[in-house]
Amino acid sequence: MVVKMRYEIQDLNKDEKLEKRIVTTCMFNNVKYTIQQGRILKIVNTNMSLIEPHKINITIKGKDIIVIYFNKENMFLYNRSIPLTIKQLDTLIKDIKSKV
Repeated sequence: MVVKMRYEIQDLNKDEKLEKRIVTTCMFNNVKYTIQQGRILKIVNTNMSLIEPHKINITIKGKDIIVIYFNKENMFLYNRSIPLTIKQLDTLIKDIKSKV
């Protein structure tokens, strides 16, 4: 017997101010970036869901860094083990640009 699971997809709410600050930081430092909308995947008829955070891929002279965020208080570098602030992101971009 095969049981098929159904799921619903919803967009995760964006923090427009935070995203604008990240974009401004990227533009000021003249680096390329792409933004991927976060999503909530809800499995129908269960109490389970998966939250996929917003992702910003930043390319600096061929090197990529990934910033993920849920909201202003929850911004991370690569995964949830490295918390990050806008100031730290700016410093990181400048540091990578100077070394590469």
